[in-house]
Amino acid sequence: MSEQSKAYFVGGGIGSLSAAAFMIRDGNVPGEQISILEATPIMGGSLDGAGDPVAGYLLRGGRMLTTDNYECTWDLHKSIPSLHNRGKTVFDETVEFNEQRKAHSMARLVAIGVERRFR
Repeated sequence: MSEQSKAYFVGGGIGSLSAAAFMIRDGNVPGEQISILEATPIMGGSLDGAGDPVAGYLLRGGRMLTTDNYECTWDLHKSIPSLHNRGKTVFDETVEFNEQRKAHSMARLVAIGVERRFR
C-alpha cells in the first residue's frame, strides 16, 4: 500500500478486526490508514463484549478457546501486547482467563460477575 492508500472494512466483527491487525503487523500498514465501519455501538460482531470490573462483563458470543486449536488466532494474540499487564500478551491473558473459568457448557453466553435478565 502506498502512504496515501486507505483500507476500509465493513463490519466490526472478528474477521475485520483480525484482518486489520494482520495488516498492521505483517503488512506494516499504519493503523491510521485503516477504517472499520460498524453499524452498532460495539465492535466484535458475535464476539462483542461489554462491562467493567465492578459490574462484571458480558460476552454475548463467548467461546472458550483452547490452546490445542486456533493456531492462526494464537499467533495473532501472541503479537498483541496487553493493555493492562506489562510484559503480557492477549494470548497470556486469554489462557489465564480460561484456566480460572473452566467451561463445561454448550452455551454461547458468558456472564461474569453480572446478574442480568435476558429476554
